[in-house]
Amino acid sequence: MSVLDAEHPPQRQAAHGGKEPRIDAEYRPPYTARMDNTAPRLGLAQKVGYGSWDFVGNLSYQVISIFLIYYFTDVFGIPPAAAGAIFLVSKLWDAVTDPAMGIVSDLTRSRWGKKRPYLLFGAVPLGLSIFLLFAGPDLLPQARIIWGYATFILFSTAITVVNIPYGALTAVLTRDSAERASLSGYRMTFALVGTLFAASATKVLAGLFGSELLGFRFVGALYGVIAIALSITTFLATRENVPEEKPERLTVRRYLNVIFGNAPFLILALSTLLFMIAVNMLAAVVNYYFKYYLRSEGLVTFAFIGLFVVAALFIPLFVFLSRRRGKKLVILLGMGVMAAVLLGLFFAGRSIPLTLALFVIGGFGMSTVFLSPWSMIPDTVEYSELKTGLRREGILYGGFFFCFKLGSAISGWLTGIGLAAFGYQPNVEQSARSLLGIRLFLTLVPLAFILLGIAVVSFYPITASYHRSMLAQIETSRSNGAKPSARP
Repeated sequence: MSVLDAEHPPQRQAAHGGKEPRIDAEYRPPYTARMDNTAPRLGLAQKVGYGSWDFVGNLSYQVISIFLIYYFTDVFGIPPAAAGAIFLVSKLWDAVTDPAMGIVSDLTRSRWGKKRPYLLFGAVPLGLSIFLLFAGPDLLPQARIIWGYATFILFSTAITVVNIPYGALTAVLTRDSAERASLSGYRMTFALVGTLFAASATKVLAGLFGSELLGFRFVGALYGVIAIALSITTFLATRENVPEEKPERLTVRRYLNVIFGNAPFLILALSTLLFMIAVNMLAAVVNYYFKYYLRSEGLVTFAFIGLFVVAALFIPLFVFLSRRRGKKLVILLGMGVMAAVLLGLFFAGRSIPLTLALFVIGGFGMSTVFLSPWSMIPDTVEYSELKTGLRREGILYGGFFFCFKLGSAISGWLTGIGLAAFGYQPNVEQSARSLLGIRLFLTLVPLAFILLGIAVVSFYPITASYHRSMLAQIETSRSNGAKPSARP
């Protein structure tokens, strides 16, 4: 189906024999369908409990995005190019584990539901893997590289086991689009608090000890304990409210159809990948930029505070705008601001006040990349359900999480090989060429990815009325005892 077809769907029969569904934006559901679409309402405790795990998710994710490549190069002693390769290889492993975990969670049936059990049983392995990643044992140079690969792959696997089912919980807590926007608002508030904590507290905590190596070891242990505690908290606080369907094992071809037959999902996934490459590259290079270019390493924490505090403060505004003006408009607005900020940073030179001010402004745009994709992805689940007759949020969330992780991998790989190409050497005076490389990978290179992402997401077709129409037709089909054919 083309993008234009998705935006203005032609008259179609309801997904029989592999045909695409009729999705009529003017369709008016019966009273019972409308009631089903907005029930059950989620209480404050469940929203807070659900959102709290994303403190862990983003604490882990951002400490890796912001500090891991710096830790590898300047603390643990891994060469920049090798550090970048560790990022790439470890995240390519996620190309296998993320979709696989999505399938496993879709087929799971238990007394706790199909997603929640993984928050409980994956908690301890996740916490342990965080500690090992930053344990920094005294090894020979080549053994350090092997340790980096082993622990990063272990961490990537452990967080996949928890994070894929956790993300898919949004689609099984409620079907209501407005409730999902609210739920994503709670979740992303915790995400930004976790991000802010990682950005502002990590260097401070690591500096409490005699060496950065011991400091990061303590950070790994502390963050591991937090991961275990909040994973169990979210498990206890949530309930899966969307009725379960009888599990059906599918062929590989039919799983691929769930993903690649879903045009809105592909548009959202590709644009998110491009945005995350840009954001993660910016985050990874900030440490080098302040340490070597601005010669003000102590201000890194303030730059991140300015960026992420503002991002957290604007989450409620963007939740409101998402409801009133649409989710796509919000992410276009935010990423447009980020593009302008990156261009400004390139021309800011060594002006510390201007640089810090631009980071504050960047927080306005940054909040949308935390909020919008996660409030948009559940809508693509219903699109897939209407088109194929299959509700497989796990495989879609698995693919979507992989885009986030691939964005981190590509940004880490590009940063590593880019710094090496420009002659970067850790903990020494940098050459003019090396400083230029640091500036480019902070500003213009991520800017290019953001502009590409804006171009892609502008084609995203699901509006609020369009989504309501999809839900109504799904409910009507169910009440009539009809089920679209799942065959591609």
